[in-house]
Amino acid sequence: MHKVYLRHYYNKNMKSIYEHELPFPNLLVFDVDGVIVHRGTKIKEDGKTLTIDLKFPPREYITLAKNLLPYTNVAISSGRSMLTLKTMFADLVGEEYNGNVFIMQAENGGRISWGADEISAGHNPEKLRSLSKLRNELRKIIDSRILGFEPKETILTIHCAERVSKIEEIVNQDVHYMIWNGEAYDIGDPNITKGTGLLRIKEEFRKRQNKIVTAMAIGDRQNDIALLEKADYSVSADPNVLKNCDFYVPLDSELPGVTLAEKLLENYQRRV
Repeated sequence: MHKVYLRHYYNKNMKSIYEHELPFPNLLVFDVDGVIVHRGTKIKEDGKTLTIDLKFPPREYITLAKNLLPYTNVAISSGRSMLTLKTMFADLVGEEYNGNVFIMQAENGGRISWGADEISAGHNPEKLRSLSKLRNELRKIIDSRILGFEPKETILTIHCAERVSKIEEIVNQDVHYMIWNGEAYDIGDPNITKGTGLLRIKEEFRKRQNKIVTAMAIGDRQNDIALLEKADYSVSADPNVLKNCDFYVPLDSELPGVTLAEKLLENYQRRV
């Protein structure tokens, strides 16, 4: 399905937009960190002990997601591991309403969960082996700024106090992508992204429900670019970073994804 990119929606402020200008997508995709969960995950790796201090979504978002399900499918898309997401969003795992489902996309498109089912993300085994070798090489770096490796299966995430030039020297960006998000490096296969994950989710809807999905996605960082490009409607949660989107949520919103969910829920309910 081709991308629906309506220029009259270009860069519309989601808080002040008129009701008639809002679309009615049947899939909402929320980035997690910085969008529906506050940033600031703390991680410390000390020998064989790894400590992760996670931030969880507010109860407000969980309630909004459940209230949206009668009207649309809801998904989250994150660089986090699937186990972490299932821990953070335990109250939504397996939720569905009249055929609408809650879906989780983890590790920047590397893992996709549809209820109790796992959907193939299309990994190349050779690329996964290459990533494993790279992990072993990067673990040899001794630098106090490296706080720890977050446990993941299909990407590498290295939390650092600040950028580490040695990591950037070792990673061959012709083979792997590397994104610094201010807290950590994400490193993975450039052929597996949040965007390819969204396309696989759309295909799964076609296979399972014979349904064509129109998706609206919201993100705030570089790893969300592919997701927003593949979405039918794109929403920037940080207009200073992601500028070319159909909509944006102003920076004065504490959690932009919550603001978006509230706005869309009101619109769905008005239509009934």
